[in-house]
Amino acid sequence: MINLKHHLLRVVCLVTAPFAYSQSPKIDLANWGAVTAPVFGTSEKGVYSAAELFAGPNKFGSYYSGVLPNGRIVRPAGTSVQVGMNPLCAALTPDGKFLITSNDDERQSNIASQTSTINLGGYSLTVVDTAAMKVVSQISLSNGTGNFFIGLQVTGAGPYTVFASGGGDNDIKLFSVSTSGVITQAKPANIVISPILSSTDGYVSNYTPDAAMNTADSSGNKPAVASQFNRTVGAHITFPAGSALSPDGKYLYVACNGDNSVAVIDTAALTVVRQVPVGYFPYGVAVNSAGTEVLVSNWGITEYKFFNPTYDPATGKLVSTGMTGANVPDGFYVPQTDVVGRNPRTSSVTILGAPGGNGAKLQRLGAYFEGKLLDALNQVGDTHPSASAIVKQGSLEVYYVTKANSDALGIIRLDTNAQVPDFDLSLGLTLKDGHQIHGTYPDALAVSPDQSRLFVAEAGLNSVAVLDVTNPLSPRLSGRIPTGWYPTSVAVSPDGKTLYVTNAKGVGEDINPKTDTTQGAAPPTGIVSFNSNQDSNYIFGAVQAIDLTSIQLENTTVLGNNFAVNTPADTSVVPAGGAASSKIKHVFFILHENKTFDSMLGNQSAKLGPFASTTFNDQTGKAYTNPQFSGAPQRRRSPVEGGSIHVVVGKTW
Repeated sequence: MINLKHHLLRVVCLVTAPFAYSQSPKIDLANWGAVTAPVFGTSEKGVYSAAELFAGPNKFGSYYSGVLPNGRIVRPAGTSVQVGMNPLCAALTPDGKFLITSNDDERQSNIASQTSTINLGGYSLTVVDTAAMKVVSQISLSNGTGNFFIGLQVTGAGPYTVFASGGGDNDIKLFSVSTSGVITQAKPANIVISPILSSTDGYVSNYTPDAAMNTADSSGNKPAVASQFNRTVGAHITFPAGSALSPDGKYLYVACNGDNSVAVIDTAALTVVRQVPVGYFPYGVAVNSAGTEVLVSNWGITEYKFFNPTYDPATGKLVSTGMTGANVPDGFYVPQTDVVGRNPRTSSVTILGAPGGNGAKLQRLGAYFEGKLLDALNQVGDTHPSASAIVKQGSLEVYYVTKANSDALGIIRLDTNAQVPDFDLSLGLTLKDGHQIHGTYPDALAVSPDQSRLFVAEAGLNSVAVLDVTNPLSPRLSGRIPTGWYPTSVAVSPDGKTLYVTNAKGVGEDINPKTDTTQGAAPPTGIVSFNSNQDSNYIFGAVQAIDLTSIQLENTTVLGNNFAVNTPADTSVVPAGGAASSKIKHVFFILHENKTFDSMLGNQSAKLGPFASTTFNDQTGKAYTNPQFSGAPQRRRSPVEGGSIHVVVGKTW
């Protein structure tokens, strides 16, 4: 049995432990104004030789080595292969033969990539043969699979069983992967997870609507309801997210992001046997080696509730609703920081006990506050605890959780339930007001089989940080490995020799198949659409395999891919180093919906040459015209549908 006395947890304030490492060049308060994109000083070949390298793949001898729209460079280590759109997580089969990725993009569901007709956009699962680094099968929304979200577990020795979190479908989906890597839907196809919250406390996740919800007034208007709320059956939102298996494989623990609970699934009976409330917006799950403790990371911040729900006092059914969220001026934007109690409502980690490893008896034991004091400017979204992992050295087990918004890892010692000072992954630049500059955004973790290394995906740096955790209470940064664009998950092969990384955006948009892909060359005569195939949403992710036995760990390559320091030629307008400008009096900020160059200037080919076009090509090279890029007048889009312009006037520097 678990010693409950052992789990009388206390909340402590965290202190960020500084960590110094060499970087070249170093950014500090004196020279930060001289920071430039890495492509500064580069040039395209051919007709665009006067320009810096353009955004796109295939810039440095490999299709997956390219330039991002912000001028950063990606040169992923190892071998890469394209998968579906927006892969958020991946899981290896127990034998390491296949890697399955959960691709979670809600758009472009029937469009194939340029590099493989197997890869379709939209929600999908992709199976990669790890020996050949080749996509062998995919199952997608077009096959009727529905939606996916982060959360993927694989069991069996072949054929394999896949448990995939269904996100907006409020279920766990089941699939089978054959010994040759072919993925198919299993029977049953899913396990529905219903919410546990009461219909009388304001939460959107579980309501039974009254007939009044479908009754129009004299003007023909029905009572307002929130988005995704069905007037007939209500909203039953659990939104399954991260998951973890018990060590014996008998239970699957699922973080339900929509109703603030953890669901326990019996993997033999394929039924939900227990649900326990946790913090706000739970995301990741980790289980200790004995299966007796389950830890859940909670994003936190605000409740997902109706602002002012009205009930029929006779039936208790929902009659009408207000908007969702707190909707209190200021309080909605800066929620009150909550640090105490069994479930802090801001960023936290909940600990649950499974007596004797029995998930059906899961119970909440306490929580750790992992956030910071919220304010209106610098700490708005809290620390955002996300992915988690447990490192075990002998009898000592240490829990790590990524705090994506603060570039840090939270650390908890499980034998004493004591929080250890955060491990700082930031680049170390702090402004004069004490505000630390963030941007590494750790969002995924994996532990080597020998428990000596912790791999941390850094979405903001396009890298994986490798930590030496032989002493898990005092991790050390060994170096960084360059990845593709926006790494979202990491997995280590059973033998510990290979690291797999999913990159949500790969290297950006596919090159148009009618374009000469020679570095920097102009397209062939008569061929337009030099840049992209579709639009800025047409981006497929990638998986890279890295040989850990031969890679040399260091820190300068990744930093060099992200920034350079070049003294500005002219500092009379914008002084380097942050001093006030004597010339800038007003700043206009224009925000527009995400658009490609062609969608904005495609009809200017007479002036801009082959780089602008209203004609595109599909993966076979066949030409087509996308109406939104035609340059022709279109109906005005509502603010809900499209972009907007915000102008900030009167700011004096």
